[in-house]
Amino acid sequence: MRVLVVEDNLDLQANIERFLGKDFQLDFAATGPQGLTLSLGQEYDVIVLDLMLPGMSGIELCQRYRQLAPRLVPILMLTARDTLDDKEEGFRAGADDYLVKPFSLRELRLRLEALARRPVPPSGRRLTVGPLTLEPDTGQARRGVRTVHLNKTETLLLRLLMEAAPEPVSPATLAHHLWGDDAPESSALRTHVYALRGALSELGMSDCITTLRNKGYRLDARED
Repeated sequence: MRVLVVEDNLDLQANIERFLGKDFQLDFAATGPQGLTLSLGQEYDVIVLDLMLPGMSGIELCQRYRQLAPRLVPILMLTARDTLDDKEEGFRAGADDYLVKPFSLRELRLRLEALARRPVPPSGRRLTVGPLTLEPDTGQARRGVRTVHLNKTETLLLRLLMEAAPEPVSPATLAHHLWGDDAPESSALRTHVYALRGALSELGMSDCITTLRNKGYRLDARED
């Protein structure tokens, strides 16, 4: 597995190298601009991205990478902040998972392996439900002339809802397709649905994902 670690703490870089270096191919960047250049110029299986970076924040780097990158490489964001608002900001920028500092290097390894195993949204098949269109290969969702870029998890989540629409999809089914046998705690799915709703609100479709008690989530892609 090839991993890019964008982290300005050199001690943490060294610890990650010692713990993972024998089994992973690791590249390191210590600034936001350097991380963006490497992420766009090389192919990685997972990108580890610190939130606070010199030259460019992790949020800005994540947003620019999602806009420019041709592949939906999963991004694990490192942060000392763990509120729901902070996580939503990261997910909205394009992160797929969060790891709060200080963290166990063993947990970092487990999360990297889980992210690398996640299904890749199918390429080349455009989906349309009502006014909403999704390009699974790029993670671009569109309504009219307005577009928003989704992360890998949000892209797969929206694809599953669009393929089932107007029928609901159970949380168990969504979790299985998103994470397989590595499903995290139950709140993780709710957090990703919350972030996806926020992303779709940029298209004027803030209420298009409905929660149905004992049934799951349903896409109702109507105009606001």
